[in-house]
Amino acid sequence: MKKLDLISRNTVEITKREELSKLLSSNKKPTAYLGAAPTGKVHLGYFLQAVKIKDMIDSGIEFKYLLADIHAYLDDRKSPMELTIHRSKYYKEAMSAILKSIGVDLKKIKFVLGSSFQKKPDYVFDLYKLMGKVKVKRAMRASSEVVRQIENPDLGSLNYALMQAIDVHHIGADIALSGIDQRKIYMLAREEVKSLGHKKPICIFMPLIGLNQDGSKMSASDKNKVITIHDSVKSMRKKINSAYCPEKVIENNGLLDIIKYIILPVENKFIIDRKPEFGGRVDYLSYDNITSDYKKGKIHPADLKYSVGNYFEKYFSTIQKHFKNKQKIIDQAYP
Repeated sequence: MKKLDLISRNTVEITKREELSKLLSSNKKPTAYLGAAPTGKVHLGYFLQAVKIKDMIDSGIEFKYLLADIHAYLDDRKSPMELTIHRSKYYKEAMSAILKSIGVDLKKIKFVLGSSFQKKPDYVFDLYKLMGKVKVKRAMRASSEVVRQIENPDLGSLNYALMQAIDVHHIGADIALSGIDQRKIYMLAREEVKSLGHKKPICIFMPLIGLNQDGSKMSASDKNKVITIHDSVKSMRKKINSAYCPEKVIENNGLLDIIKYIILPVENKFIIDRKPEFGGRVDYLSYDNITSDYKKGKIHPADLKYSVGNYFEKYFSTIQKHFKNKQKIIDQAYP
């Protein structure tokens, strides 16, 4: 698969594709980054970003993972300041474990703590410049799908989007990778950072996945439905079995999204594992064939759920081995 095709697969939008194509054809070795505010425990939804990171690394792109500790506090204090350093350590271990479980060489990714550069004078001065340029309503609109929305927001939540807009330059990235919910922030970045003397970032947006009927993304705050990477196999399978997955229905079927965006790109196939009297094993090499058979009723929801669970049982085994002697890191992050 060509580099551009590999980077582009399973994305919602690339702004702009021609800029990415030009960058890939240049002599420069591109650098990409993704930022995560270390708040709640890491869950199954983080596999999606891990898979896309793998695609980018496999395409020869240098990758940096931003542990956005200051952002975690600014977002309505989802992480108390005294816990941000512990949660950043936890997120580094959690993402390392997920990446390892899908076959990524951890030597090819660099973890960067946000506060390691966000307190430097040149960064702060760039932030001041944007604060003097961007209107309050514009900042609120940019972060409306990312930062918790309250009637009377504090100044920190307004600066969230401005900081993210300049993070791309100060972390040394050409490409910003994020979920589609962060699109407004990066459009602000593309519009405003040229006034600071920075180049516009190329932005790659991923879809969001969840297991609810409304298609909403998985969230650590939904304790009953979120599948954290620390769930037991029994708990993980129970939550998968309770996922919205009606017979012959494709729309808002989160398990099919998981197959499309996580399992197929990693495994290059999806195996339906069932007893011979119920149709036996079937190896699928394409998502279209899976959805076609599912709509025809050739794949039962119970078989789909069981087979998805098989893959995550394997991934979770690697993750939980990684954390075997690291319980203290989890306990310090979430006392």
